[in-house]
Amino acid sequence: MLQQATKEKYSIETLKEWNVSYDNEHGLTQEDVDMANNYVELIERTRSEITPQIGDRLVYVTEDGDYYGNALIENLHHTKDGHLSICEQPYVPFVWEQDGNIRLSVSGGAFHGVNPEDMKFLRWTEGAFKDWGHCGACGNGAVTFIAKVPLWFYAEPSPKYGSFTTETYRKFYLTKDTSGSARNLYQGFDAAFSNEKEFQQFLKDYEGTVFKGNWENNIVVWCFRREYIFLPLAEWEKIDAPAEERRLNFHPEQVKIVKDMEKHITYFYRIKPDNFNI
Repeated sequence: MLQQATKEKYSIETLKEWNVSYDNEHGLTQEDVDMANNYVELIERTRSEITPQIGDRLVYVTEDGDYYGNALIENLHHTKDGHLSICEQPYVPFVWEQDGNIRLSVSGGAFHGVNPEDMKFLRWTEGAFKDWGHCGACGNGAVTFIAKVPLWFYAEPSPKYGSFTTETYRKFYLTKDTSGSARNLYQGFDAAFSNEKEFQQFLKDYEGTVFKGNWENNIVVWCFRREYIFLPLAEWEKIDAPAEERRLNFHPEQVKIVKDMEKHITYFYRIKPDNFNI
């Protein structure tokens, strides 16, 4: 199914919403508006729910469970014949017209080659693009605009950690010290645990699952995300959960712990101090 193209999507006023800094420095003109509208029409009339194309967006999941919800199909792959080049975390791409369709230049990474036959159409979404405005190539001289494009899904085969992904879970890499000389028994960039009791309490609080890592004494921990909710004492006492002591910000504190098993979030209900301001 082909996408119905939007004609004359932008006026100067509506395009300003995406280009405030550009307008302040260079002044948005009708020439810029015409360029954006022509690109939007070209992009949208060449989109399809059947065939992934350069400029479409993609949900990309790696074998390590890393979830990228706004990856970009940015080019034909330079070594894998028939494959498309995917950018996991793109900046807004520059666009130009070629052979009745679009081509892109994008910064970001990392990049992968994917067979389009392995992609599944999810839904329509909005994608940002840009090109140089009436002032030409110069500092802050690009005009950004939005077009409706397909969103596809692709997951690398043979996931290492089953259904765990960073879409709704946290992932830690930890190294266990076996010499007894380190300050922490488990150490990582995102978390550290001084002893086994502390580590096991964390796994319990956050529904953690441990996998063997990539080298000796290395482990991978998947667990719920965390949210703090501060309440006045009277409201905190009404939360239907037992009061427990946890060390937060290096100090022991009474909290109530509630878990959302569907969203994979552990909520820590904390007593709001009298001088608390957010």
